[in-house]
Amino acid sequence: MSLASIQSEIEKLKPAERASLIDFLWESLDESRINEIEAKWAAESEDRIDAFERGELAAVDGPSAIENVRSSLRK
Repeated sequence: MSLASIQSEIEKLKPAERASLIDFLWESLDESRINEIEAKWAAESEDRIDAFERGELAAVDGPSAIENVRSSLRK
């Protein structure tokens, strides 16, 4: 089965099924690599929280953040 055919089948899934697939794929990766990625995300999150608390980083509400991401993807 080719990647294109797999992608075509994925597009037919309901959102909840896609989310389950994401979880399955994530868990199928090398555990040490997952731990490394999660540790980096945790450190990044802490850095951002600290920057916010110091007043160096502004907060953006959820709907605005989503619109900003969508706008950047349209470019």
